[in-house]
Amino acid sequence: MIDIEQVIKEVSVRTGVDKEIVEKVCKHVFDYTVNAMKDDENVKNILFNKLFKFELKRRFKEDKSRKYTAR
Repeated sequence: MIDIEQVIKEVSVRTGVDKEIVEKVCKHVFDYTVNAMKDDENVKNILFNKLFKFELKRRFKEDKSRKYTAR
């Protein structure tokens, strides 16, 4: 299975763009997702265009700031 580091290296080699810039571009969408999920007030679903969607569970949509446990 290919990992993100291999993709970054391959894109950098093919395009001739600095590896650090390619890494920032490749990881941007994931960084955005992490920040959106951590935001206590944001309860919107996150859609990666034509790939997949992150949906909050109903209990988190109702009150995202409350700590939930498995009992």
